[in-house]
Amino acid sequence: MKLERTMAGLEARLTPRGAGRFGGAAFLGLWLCFWAVGEFFALWILIAGGWAWATGQPPGPGRAPLETGPALMTGVFLLGWTAFWTFGGLMAWHEFFRLIWSSDRLIARSDGLDLVRRVGPFTKRRFLPLDTLRSLFRVEANTAVQAETTGGVVELTRNGTPAQQAELIVAFAAELRLPPADRLPPVLPAEWCEVRAPEGGEVLVQNPATRRSAARLMWLVALPLTWAALMVGREAWDNLNLGAAAAILAALAGLAIWGVVRLTWARTEWRLEQGCVVRQKRFGLGRTENFVGTALLLGETTDSDGDRWFRLDLRDKGGKSHKLVQHINDPTEPRQLGRWLAARTGLPFEDRTTAEQLARAEAERAELQAEQLRYLRETWSSWLRSLPGFGRRE
Repeated sequence: MKLERTMAGLEARLTPRGAGRFGGAAFLGLWLCFWAVGEFFALWILIAGGWAWATGQPPGPGRAPLETGPALMTGVFLLGWTAFWTFGGLMAWHEFFRLIWSSDRLIARSDGLDLVRRVGPFTKRRFLPLDTLRSLFRVEANTAVQAETTGGVVELTRNGTPAQQAELIVAFAAELRLPPADRLPPVLPAEWCEVRAPEGGEVLVQNPATRRSAARLMWLVALPLTWAALMVGREAWDNLNLGAAAAILAALAGLAIWGVVRLTWARTEWRLEQGCVVRQKRFGLGRTENFVGTALLLGETTDSDGDRWFRLDLRDKGGKSHKLVQHINDPTEPRQLGRWLAARTGLPFEDRTTAEQLARAEAERAELQAEQLRYLRETWSSWLRSLPGFGRRE
């Protein structure tokens, strides 16, 4: 890392480090070769098949024209497969360039933080105003430095060594005069929103803009599927061999339409009251209450892959719980939401993911393991003494 003071402010430049990244880049490079072959053939089949179906011409010399039912069924499958395949390839290209040809330039200015990120031949610039910055921290799982802002968590860099990233956080926090994390006022995460309920009162919901975007995307999926299902269904009326294809397309179209209905008119809400939070399901103007929580708990679990999951639960008086939010490797948003709800409703909030709580839990686990080991040792010794020839000699 190169850290220097310039006319713009305190500037840091970070590049990828470690020989292990070349192994990952080699694997991605090999995978991208196969990806390019698959992408080419999928696009060629889609374009050639679409042209043959639209014009009524045979797809090749000596071949019969395409039938509408099988052509649509194959086209729908290939469109879906190609969309996911293309997205996966673009993500792989981004990671490939990040490993071998990337750099991050961060500038702590008097009015905020300037981030210039270059990945391969592409450069992206972003500015974070000072009044939106809350803290800087490092995520161990993906060795990333992130900024907590009033608009959410922003990844600053994954380049550099852990020591360089720690030095960056200390230097930039001092330069920007960021307060300690324990002095920050509670703030509602960007993916949550407090809105007015139709019957009055305030309810907490996940960001409506995100839900509207998901609904529009689902409409783009549902409409072509419905059209294809109708076309194949009409063909199946005269050709019973297409019955199975028509049924599959109709089922997929029905699922897509149901997804549109749920995203557009249904949602889960959390009604905020002093001393409790009520979970309710809403469909249109109707609502159904199904849980009343009186406490908040932020906990941590580890899955079989070693990933750390941070989950914020709402608990009732009987100890039952409902999940509010869950994130992998980073507790920032669940902790933000828990602190905000505690301040907004007065609910007790227990955070079991802080360093002190983790150390206490580790000490309790060690004490429990020692007690179990002592019990097993005493049981084994007692059993041995009860055997003939092993007992205490007079």
